[in-house]
Amino acid sequence: MSNTDSGNTGNGNTGNGDDTNNGSNSHNRRAQLLGSKQASIFTVKQQYRQLTGRVVEQEQKNAAKENMRPAKTTSKAVSFAELVQCACFPLTKKSVMVKKTIESNLALLTQYEWILRKMSIAHSLEQVAASTEIKLLSRTTEQFDLQIKRDKSNSKQAQVLLRLNNVNDAAYPKGVFLHCVAEEKFAVIHFANVLDGQAQIIVEEESATFSLLTSANTKLYLC
Repeated sequence: MSNTDSGNTGNGNTGNGDDTNNGSNSHNRRAQLLGSKQASIFTVKQQYRQLTGRVVEQEQKNAAKENMRPAKTTSKAVSFAELVQCACFPLTKKSVMVKKTIESNLALLTQYEWILRKMSIAHSLEQVAASTEIKLLSRTTEQFDLQIKRDKSNSKQAQVLLRLNNVNDAAYPKGVFLHCVAEEKFAVIHFANVLDGQAQIIVEEESATFSLLTSANTKLYLC
């Protein structure tokens, strides 16, 4: 407390102190009401400016190494809020449109993946494989296990089984999204129904999603 504040208190200015305390208590209550996802968004927003500077700097360094003139970034065409919206609700009409823009812009993809790292409840980075041609049919982390099994009734399909460790189903009323990111490509898998910490979907083995999901170079972000 400053000297001025102490003087005011001595002049019977207790009411102002109460107002300050009430304001502080009200602020604390509002902060406590924020869900984990809202809190994550706030944290991401605070750090976003630092990321933008690093992305531009890295692009310039990469261009210099290749003796190329740095290309102008068009990341401003998509706002930070739209990137976060796409990460949290990737299947909406707006997010699908944003996704197409992200795929054609390396700076946006870098920023988007940074947001995924901040927002995700778990992730699995690139895996070590004897050959890039080998399909990885399982991944294990502390937070989740992922298994891919060929469908015995349909040779063109595969079952993707997800098991969440130490989670409450009630925390995911709309399921979870698995973001698959590799180089300049990414896909999103929606596990709509989580029951007893488990969920599953069917994917086509010839699809781009299956290729990304089983590649050792793919990073997985669970949101």
